[in-house]
Amino acid sequence: MTWTYRVCRDSQGRYSIREVFYNRDNVIVNYSKTPVAVLGASIEELMQLIQWFREAFDLPVLSLEEIDAQITMLPPRQKSERSRNISLKQVIAELSTDINNVQSPVTNDQ
Repeated sequence: MTWTYRVCRDSQGRYSIREVFYNRDNVIVNYSKTPVAVLGASIEELMQLIQWFREAFDLPVLSLEEIDAQITMLPPRQKSERSRNISLKQVIAELSTDINNVQSPVTNDQ
């Protein structure tokens, strides 16, 4: 997944800069619900952020209503795209199995 800053227009005609997220096919899959703020930990970081904001003006303005409509039309994510998290219970069960399958080390004390 990749993202970029984009200029967006809401249903009331107001403009803001938001983070927009894309899948591997460069299709918009989500965006930040809250506009981004100009806030940096250093002057350099703030300057970089403003540069990225400037670059957002080189791209077409996005309509949040159109993005929402496109996102709702996307097919559901396939299982292979989902997180592969497992429960703590599964981890313990797998570790127990691994420990039971470990053979004791062979020594040359014969």
